Amino acid sequence: MSTKPGEKNLRIYNFFRIMAVVLFFGLGIQLFRIQIIEHDEYEAKAISQQTSDIVIEPNRGSITDRNGNILAVSATAYKVVMAPSIIQSDDVREKIADGLSSALSMDRDKILELTKKQTQYVEVARRIEEETANAVNAFIESDDVYSSILTVTEDPKRYYPNGNMLSTVLGFVGSDNQGLEGIEYLYDDYLKGSAGKLIATKTSIGTAMPFEYEKLIDPQDGATITLTVDLEMQEFLETHLENARVEHNVQNRMAGIVMDVKTGEILAISSKPDYDPNDPFTLTDELTLQALSTLTGDEYVAAYNEKVAEYRKNKAIEQYEPGSTFKIITSAMALEEGLVSLTETFNCVGFLKIGSITVKCHKTEGHGTETFKDGLANSCNPVFMTLGFRIGKEKFYDYVTLFGFREKTGVGLPGEQSGYHHALSAMTDLDLANCSFGQSFKITPMQLIAAVSSVANDGNFMQPYIIKEITDSNGNTIVSNTPQVVRRTVSEETSDILCEYLENAVVVGKKAYLPGYHIAGKTGTSQKLDTREDGEDNDKRVASFICFAPASDPQICVLVVVDEPDSEVQYGSYIAAPLGKDIIKDCLDHLNITPDFNAGEEALQVKVPDVTDITVDEASDKLSELNLQVMTVGVGEKVLYQLPSDGQTLMEGNTVMLITDEEEPVSKAVVPDLIGKTAAECNRLLVDSGLNIKIVGENINYPETLSTAQSITAGTEVDKMTVVTVTFG
Repeated sequence: MSTKPGEKNLRIYNFFRIMAVVLFFGLGIQLFRIQIIEHDEYEAKAISQQTSDIVIEPNRGSITDRNGNILAVSATAYKVVMAPSIIQSDDVREKIADGLSSALSMDRDKILELTKKQTQYVEVARRIEEETANAVNAFIESDDVYSSILTVTEDPKRYYPNGNMLSTVLGFVGSDNQGLEGIEYLYDDYLKGSAGKLIATKTSIGTAMPFEYEKLIDPQDGATITLTVDLEMQEFLETHLENARVEHNVQNRMAGIVMDVKTGEILAISSKPDYDPNDPFTLTDELTLQALSTLTGDEYVAAYNEKVAEYRKNKAIEQYEPGSTFKIITSAMALEEGLVSLTETFNCVGFLKIGSITVKCHKTEGHGTETFKDGLANSCNPVFMTLGFRIGKEKFYDYVTLFGFREKTGVGLPGEQSGYHHALSAMTDLDLANCSFGQSFKITPMQLIAAVSSVANDGNFMQPYIIKEITDSNGNTIVSNTPQVVRRTVSEETSDILCEYLENAVVVGKKAYLPGYHIAGKTGTSQKLDTREDGEDNDKRVASFICFAPASDPQICVLVVVDEPDSEVQYGSYIAAPLGKDIIKDCLDHLNITPDFNAGEEALQVKVPDVTDITVDEASDKLSELNLQVMTVGVGEKVLYQLPSDGQTLMEGNTVMLITDEEEPVSKAVVPDLIGKTAAECNRLLVDSGLNIKIVGENINYPETLSTAQSITAGTEVDKMTVVTVTFG
């Protein structure tokens, strides 16, 4: 049967209609896929082809001390970025390599390789100074073609204006402006801010369109962190720690903390040696470099890198064996539980038998008969082992927990460790005996100063903290920390007794005694048990001293830890006590807490010895033995003459000036008017004038009694360090 022409045409027509419908639906599906399903992908490609994004780094937030002094800040620097995919010719690549290598003092071949990358964004140089940035801009402006390829933008860099100061606390940032250690690391989310963008549109050939088509997204600067630290106290602490480190050739670093007893605020904290966060991967300590100079090759590199890493650690929050400083805590336990009478006596024969083990006292011949107050002042191990057994393992364990030694303090610093203690189920009698005087377990300096401060603060354990507040770039407060009582550790009665007894311990020990300052404290000398080989003792010791003042109303607490002093005498009383005394005196003076003399303190006087014709070091040692301060004038090695001269009487804590140069003129001072003033006021006026005080009188009631006479008339010019006798009553 034949097909009619009309029917054939109809079939062809229908076929093409069907094909058109299929193609239409196919095209629709494809458009749906492109416009809906893969919209984001194609949009990103289009934007990439039509725009170039230049990242604008935010300013990292500053870190300041409690008084607004800058500790870390982002200084203005610049970076050079390139859009190499825009470059159309090798000639332009060559010219850019020549121009940038000259302006940036960079390798030309390296820059040339960057120009060949097929990308819209590559960083050529970062953290360059303004002068260099100006040179790059001058090159860019030399030819219009460079302006669409090269851009110079701000690129903040981190700067620590005080160098090593507080470095183990602050930490540092990496090349990407991200915090790597310390406060910089732990609070990076607050400090880093958020980056901005400069979005520039491009023509079809890749050149920049006029600026009205640009879009700027401003960066959000980081927040400012204010620490509780007082920069001046920090300087006192670091200066004295460094001097002691050199004097005693300390082998395993030192740590020191100053805490506000009433609030728990960290006023100063340091570990020595440390590092410069402006150059955190370089070892700068001269003593260490000298010690490493004997090594070569890989051995030198390994030792160098080990020290670099070690000196970045914060030793104040790492474990150590506290030794006899822990006797404060054992005393608090015994008093709080009513397990010791203030009038009972103990008999120390130089040791105590714990089963078959003999545990010795530091005074091997024994202290004989002594009260609890004497035992604390004498740091008598048998007395504290006896108290430990009275307390018992369970209560001892509970008090260790109560004082916070089993957990981190939460002071707000990264890397803080908790204590390491015997498990109650495994504790032996020997363990209890050793624990009672601070051996066979470990705590951190931060834990100890928080616990002892609670004893000084009427038993109120304050939450230690170092972050005072955090404010955003608009000045809004994000975080604000205030003093917080965590719990009560002891009663006010126990606190009062220990404040009195610990002041007595300082007076008896003499090395930390300063008339009028009423320092209360305890020294410690611990064996490093984990460094012994085959159970045999070695000479590795930790000397420490913790103190607070004034004893009658404690304001600040100071702890110093000297790990492995390499000196003939390693006791805390000889090494750490004078160090702690110097630090707390400077801090008290800074806080305007003036000396307050008690009746009887005027009797603590010594005759000045003749220290001429000997070295300054020998003279200083001789005077320090008498608890006299030293001021050296001149650069000579020997003492030519001294003020006051030998034979004169000074109160302990007064100053002797050592003159070492013949040409050095004798400093003069004008005697202030002292009549009608308290002993504390007289002492302050004379100290500020560079003079010494001698107090005389009967039935003196400090501080109410006022001065009635002075040995040298007000307004008289005298040699510095002259003794002015002031009569009271």
